[in-house]
Amino acid sequence: MPDRSEAQSLADRIRTLRAELSDPEVSRILQLTDEQQRRFHAWAEQSLTGLERDFDVDTTVTQASLSWGMRLAATLGGVALSAALILLFERYWGNFETWMQVVCVMALPLLCLAGAEYASKRERTLYFAGLLSLMSLAAFVLNLYIVGQVFNVTPSEGALLAWGSYALALAWRYGQRFILVLGLLLLISYGCAALTASFGYYWLDFYARPEHAALIAALVWGAPRYLRRPSFAPVYRATGAIVFFLAITALAEGRPVTYLPFDLKTVQTVYETLGLLLAGGLVWLGIRRRWDIQVSIGAIAFSTFLLFRFHSWWWDLMPAWLFFAIVGSIGVGLLAALKIIRRRT
Repeated sequence: MPDRSEAQSLADRIRTLRAELSDPEVSRILQLTDEQQRRFHAWAEQSLTGLERDFDVDTTVTQASLSWGMRLAATLGGVALSAALILLFERYWGNFETWMQVVCVMALPLLCLAGAEYASKRERTLYFAGLLSLMSLAAFVLNLYIVGQVFNVTPSEGALLAWGSYALALAWRYGQRFILVLGLLLLISYGCAALTASFGYYWLDFYARPEHAALIAALVWGAPRYLRRPSFAPVYRATGAIVFFLAITALAEGRPVTYLPFDLKTVQTVYETLGLLLAGGLVWLGIRRRWDIQVSIGAIAFSTFLLFRFHSWWWDLMPAWLFFAIVGSIGVGLLAALKIIRRRT
C-alpha cells in the first residue's frame, strides 16, 4: 500500500493526464470516442476520490497551494513554539527545586510525543503531528542538556547520537522531512565527533576535520538504496550531497587539518579538482536518474569550485574586470553547451 507521498504523486499524475486530455488539440489528435472519454473521466474521478478519502491528498491546484502554506506554517509554528519552550524554561528555571526540574524535563518530551501520536490518529495530513513532534524533539534536547547540568555530567558526543536517533524515529513515524534533515545533520555531527575522539582529540573539535564530514555525508547519500520508504530518498541524497560539498569546500578553501601528506596549497588544489569532478559527475548522474534536486546541487557545486579554480589561476595575473569578463564568457559557453546537451537528451 503506498504512503501519502506516493499517493500524492499518483494523484498529481492523474490530474495532469485529465487536464491534458481535456485540451482541444490533444482531443483532436487522439480522437477518443464519447464512451472512451466517459470511462476515463469516471476512472479518474473514482481514483482521485479514493486517494483523497484514504490519504487526504490534494486533488486540485488550489489544494496543493494551500498544503504548501500549511506545511510552512506547521514548520514555523513548531520552531517558534520550541524556542518559546526553551526560553520559558530559561526564564523560570531557577525557581524550581532539583527534583521538579528533572520531572519537568523528563515529562515534557513524553507529553509532546503523546500529543503528536494523538494528532496523527485524528488527521491524515499530519500537520499538527509534525508540529508537536518538533516540539518533542526540542524538549528532548533540552532534557539531556539540563539533566547533564543538574547532575554535572561531562558533555560527550553521545548526546548527538541520542538526539539524532530520536529525530529519525520521529521523522519515520510521522513522515516529517524537516525533522529527518535535523536528525541526519545530528547523526553526521555525531559521526564526525566520534571519529575525532577515536583519534585522541577533543570531540568538539570535529568541525576542524571536514574529511570526516565528507566521508559520512557520502554514506548518507548512498543510504536510500537500503530504505523501505522511497519518499525519504531525495531527503537523504540532498542532505548528503550538500554536507559533502560543503566539507569539500572547507577543505579546498580553508586551512583544515587533513590526512593528506601534502602542503596546504597542494591539498587545496586536490580538493578543488575533486570537487569539480564529483560535482560534474553528480550532474551527469542526476540527469540519467532524473534526480532534479541532485542536478541543481551538482550544478551549484560545480560552478562554485570552477570559480575557485579560476580565482586561484588568474586573479593575481590580470585586472579584476578582465577576470570577471573571462568568467562570464566561460559561463555563456557552458550555457550553450548545456543547451545542446538538453536538446540531445
